[in-house]
Amino acid sequence: MREGMRIWFHTSRQGIWILLLAMLLGLGVNEFRSDGVALFADWSIEARLAENPGEFALVSLEEARKLCASKKAVFIDARTFEAYRQGHILCAQNLPWETMEELMDGVTAQIPLEETIIVYCDGEDCMLSEYVARELFYRGYEHVKVLVNGWTKWLEAGLPIGPESGDDTAITG
Repeated sequence: MREGMRIWFHTSRQGIWILLLAMLLGLGVNEFRSDGVALFADWSIEARLAENPGEFALVSLEEARKLCASKKAVFIDARTFEAYRQGHILCAQNLPWETMEELMDGVTAQIPLEETIIVYCDGEDCMLSEYVARELFYRGYEHVKVLVNGWTKWLEAGLPIGPESGDDTAITG
């Protein structure tokens, strides 16, 4: 019994040393790579989008409100059709991420390339707006902006919203 414990302790200690050496080696390689992963960083959507200003930009709630009121931008709701039908930013059209591929040609036919587009979804961690914005950018739209947590911010500010049902601004292809 004593011999078994000694072997187990010795093996465990070797395993811990191997694990520590592997971690140190990984951290060292990460530190010296030009594309290393930041260990301590702001991982919020706002921070991620701010790092890629060449693709699309963030838009503030106030700027989005002004653009909606003046009809100087196209608003795209990237949430599901069901969420859109329950309520949406008054001037928004619905382009759900999950059906974007089949609906995108209909959208691009309706929106000139020079138009400003505001894409939003709901929740601070929602990335649907980022996905849709990136796809629009890749298709040639240079003035694409993301309103992070747009639906919640819009509601909390008491800004105009679309009707819960009977709304015909959804893009259907």
